[in-house]
Amino acid sequence: MALQISKLTGSRFGARVSGISPGQISDVSDLRQLHLERLGLLCLEFDQLLKTEQLYALTTLFGDAEFAPGMITGYGKADSNDDTPVDIETQVAALRAEGRDPYLALLGNVDGNGQQRDMDQSFYGDWEWHTDMSYIPVPPTFSLLNARQVPESGGDTWFCNLILAGRALPGDLWQRVVGQTIKHDSTYGSSGALRPGMAPPSSPLTAIGHAHPILREIPETGEVALFLGRRTNAYVPGLKLADSEALLNELWAFATQPAFCYRHHWKAGEVVVWDNRVLMHRREPMNHGDSRLMWRTQTKGEVVQAFPLV
Repeated sequence: MALQISKLTGSRFGARVSGISPGQISDVSDLRQLHLERLGLLCLEFDQLLKTEQLYALTTLFGDAEFAPGMITGYGKADSNDDTPVDIETQVAALRAEGRDPYLALLGNVDGNGQQRDMDQSFYGDWEWHTDMSYIPVPPTFSLLNARQVPESGGDTWFCNLILAGRALPGDLWQRVVGQTIKHDSTYGSSGALRPGMAPPSSPLTAIGHAHPILREIPETGEVALFLGRRTNAYVPGLKLADSEALLNELWAFATQPAFCYRHHWKAGEVVVWDNRVLMHRREPMNHGDSRLMWRTQTKGEVVQAFPLV
């Protein structure tokens, strides 16, 4: 296959790739390296909708497949009110018995029959900047989103490059975050809706989530990226709440400047792959009458490596 690679219009990072045959995805050998070179974002164009096995073949070019969010307890799904723990194998078997794939998330307002589903108002609104599942101890590294149905306007996705932001971080702000962590809240999703089984925290101090280093090193390249996650209920442990809020507001305002961002308008059939170690993303609002359906897969992650190592 002869791949065609071009820059993304209006972006300092990422690449658009075409020329991949859906039936020969497993023969493509250099996409992960290209992904690293282009700082965490690839937009892959296909002339047809991929089948599930083709999307899985594409996913494994970037790493081992991880369970989809909200499917398995501990992987974006809260524990049930039942005190009896259920092992992963049992959960997987139960999902498959229901005809559900534990590695594939269907995101959107369209059901399996192509009909619009009733969605909470928050689905159509402006989604928050986030990295996928950063509230668990080992977040997924790569996320893949395959556009199945997209509106003509609305629902665009913004990507924010936190390597570029880290490179430009003012010296005084850099010194204030070296060695610090952020606790990433798990109670709310990126749409602002409360996750099933969760209760609203009284403050960021009591929010449930996992703490990760603010500065993380990317092992393959040695680059340093900010690792911010969601702003809602984020907290810097060890700081007074007011000081934490001020620092986080400053970080988010700096990192999400237009110079570090790219806006993606979706086309049906394409797959966008991003590195959650490097990018945040958010979705723009969309109209109630429009349909949007994405297939999402992700790869297993790695423990966040702090910079500098201590």
